[in-house]
Amino acid sequence: MSDAAIHEATFATAAIPDIMVDRQQIYPYLTYADAPAAIDWLCRVFGFELGSAYSVADGRIAHAVLQYDGLFVMLSSELDQLNNHAPNGEALATSRVHMHVHEIEEHYQRALTEGATIVQGLQDRFWGLRSYHALDLEGYRWSFCQRIREVPREEVDHQLRTW
Repeated sequence: MSDAAIHEATFATAAIPDIMVDRQQIYPYLTYADAPAAIDWLCRVFGFELGSAYSVADGRIAHAVLQYDGLFVMLSSELDQLNNHAPNGEALATSRVHMHVHEIEEHYQRALTEGATIVQGLQDRFWGLRSYHALDLEGYRWSFCQRIREVPREEVDHQLRTW
């Protein structure tokens, strides 16, 4: 996504009211080597919408907010001033962004169609969720799920003891 497109989208999209952002207590904040490309990819593949973005003179993103069904993810480019860095390409999964979505099959098919790297296909979990895991274009691991049934705590505890 070009700097001009990001600038245009920033002002074309309604501002996110602070009261909305203040409700969520933890915000994933991700750093990308190519944040403009990440914004485009996350919107196209995972269905996010750009809420706002601020770029520096060379087109890198100083700060952006993406939204999905009332939830927010923040991101930026690698910037020395912020001392933040993108993943280094190692396959070791040390963290992931986890999201609940309304239509997991539709979300999964969209990710597949758009070429997301699926690292764990759709699975029904004994704790009542249907989920999948995917890598984004720079290697961040994302998990998406939808509750498919309510499971009593005792049943989950029993299953975990033999897992």
